[in-house]
Amino acid sequence: MNGNDVYLVYFKRTAFSRSRPKDPERDVFNGIRMDEALGRLIKKSVEDTGIRAEEISDVITGCAIQADENWTYGGRHAVFLAGLPFDVPGMSLDRACASSLNAITIGSMEIATGNADIILAGGMEHMTHVPLSDNPHIKPNIKLLVRPEYRKYEMNTSYSMGLTAEKLAGLRNIKRDEMDRYSLESHKLAAKAQEENFFKGEILPIDVEKDGDIITVDRDQSIRADTTMEGLQKLQPAFTKDGVITAGNSSPLNAGASLVMLMSGKKVREYGLKPLAKVSAFAWAAVDPSIMGEGPVPASRKLLAKAGLKADDIDFWEINEAFAAVALNAMKEIGIEREKVNVKGGAIAIGHPLGATGARLAGTVSRILNEKKKDRGIATLCVGGGQGYSVLLERE
Repeated sequence: MNGNDVYLVYFKRTAFSRSRPKDPERDVFNGIRMDEALGRLIKKSVEDTGIRAEEISDVITGCAIQADENWTYGGRHAVFLAGLPFDVPGMSLDRACASSLNAITIGSMEIATGNADIILAGGMEHMTHVPLSDNPHIKPNIKLLVRPEYRKYEMNTSYSMGLTAEKLAGLRNIKRDEMDRYSLESHKLAAKAQEENFFKGEILPIDVEKDGDIITVDRDQSIRADTTMEGLQKLQPAFTKDGVITAGNSSPLNAGASLVMLMSGKKVREYGLKPLAKVSAFAWAAVDPSIMGEGPVPASRKLLAKAGLKADDIDFWEINEAFAAVALNAMKEIGIEREKVNVKGGAIAIGHPLGATGARLAGTVSRILNEKKKDRGIATLCVGGGQGYSVLLERE
């Protein structure tokens, strides 16, 4: 364990609620902001690990829609809401869905270069309070939509994640039945993991006010054990009249927060902590924005090449299920067995609160490696705007 090696020593998240922008009272997290939830995760991480809070070198928060209450004041809200010393720095970043995975890699670089020893990296999103659609604070650049010199970016498609999934499915010949079967498996695997209390090991229960009462939210709200193939196939296309992308083979809207603690090898030894995983390598890539879901393929290929590995060398993959087409495409293009992918279910069931998802994937795959006593896992996402991000984690 070298002094500047980077270790993921702690992971916690909130449960992921089911966001309802047009009916906010139905969201169990309607009574709380996600910066407050992230603050609770940070406070709990300090308590559970026993670190000295003043030794935290940086708090890095990923968030995709940094408007309204998701504004982080340069990342300082999370620091203050956790009650940390005022001299603990913070920052926030937006790489859309990969924001908190990118937060992890920035923290890793800070440690690997000797500029930090302890980093808190995570993310948040409240898609009821700050929605992606019908949000007056989000204004696409009309020039990208109408000027001929920008036509190659196909922004009429690229600004709609659902349309990008439709195009990807068409180009890769991914059929509706295949996506619906995959989505059914996601719910069944997540429901089984929930029943077996796997997620209990990573979810911090959150007390919130709802309908005048205080309730405890400790279970993901979008997992449906009663999902059936018949029910999925009855759903109408969500984005085009004759399309194949439906609400059932897409991730839902969610609110949630997630957090990991990163630590140098030197500090791991000093505190006597047992790492969940080593952050071994990472890579990112960009693709045609009109097939945004292609992103995990080049990012993961770059990562494997950088690490000198093949797809078969990876024991488990967490491929974000923004749409079933994204995971299916990555599996086909990279050559990954289904049995290695999202073995506890994925975002179609668990949820995808944009900025919080990357840290969840990294934390969950690290926990799976320890549960299964396997060596290597990759967390990877597609990114709105046409990008991909991948991180390699290895069990110590």
